[in-house]
Amino acid sequence: MTDSLGRILIVDDEQPVLDVLSEYFATQGYAVETASNGVDALATVRRARSDLVLLDVRMPGMDGVEVLRRLRAADESLVVIMVTANEDVALARETLKIGAFDYVAKPFDFGYLDRAVAAGLLQAGSRGGAPDEASDDAWKELILAVFHAVRGMSPASRASTGDRLETAALAAAGEARAGRGAAAVQHLGEIALLASVAADLGDLPHAARSSIEAALGVAHKSVAQS
Repeated sequence: MTDSLGRILIVDDEQPVLDVLSEYFATQGYAVETASNGVDALATVRRARSDLVLLDVRMPGMDGVEVLRRLRAADESLVVIMVTANEDVALARETLKIGAFDYVAKPFDFGYLDRAVAAGLLQAGSRGGAPDEASDDAWKELILAVFHAVRGMSPASRASTGDRLETAALAAAGEARAGRGAAAVQHLGEIALLASVAADLGDLPHAARSSIEAALGVAHKSVAQS
């Protein structure tokens, strides 16, 4: 039996949301479990650790914020992405301060959700989204550098340049995994150009740009050595 890309626990009190997300990620090759409330979510994680948790902010009884606190208290390395309705985005942002990796809003932008999960699994040390070779660290460093830089952008910049940066970083890693070094280098050039434009527009702080440039250098060396 083929190994899954990673174990994802989806926690939401709305059954249609559980159905849609579980089917979506299962068809992509992830092992998916679901829970409809905070108590069941905590019990599921205790029984078998997940690589990543998609956690609804608003649930009856124990809400997502309290579940997040308890998950992080039990395991600080567990990656949790909060799921929120648009009216709760401000609350979701606050959860980043107590350990959430990211947040996604309903209705879902599945492209954004894919990128957030891929980066989250890299953070967790899972195999999702990264090349399974000795050069893993180079691509992990690049993707996470881009991801964290984009999370510091304004919403408008994040929806335009940020999306393209994340897509290019994941594409570069995918091409490298497939042994297509020339294609990977093209995506690295795209990342460099987008980062330069974002910095010139004031959308990318100097420290974030420097982090991306350092990661690009490591990735280029990885391609040259492959």
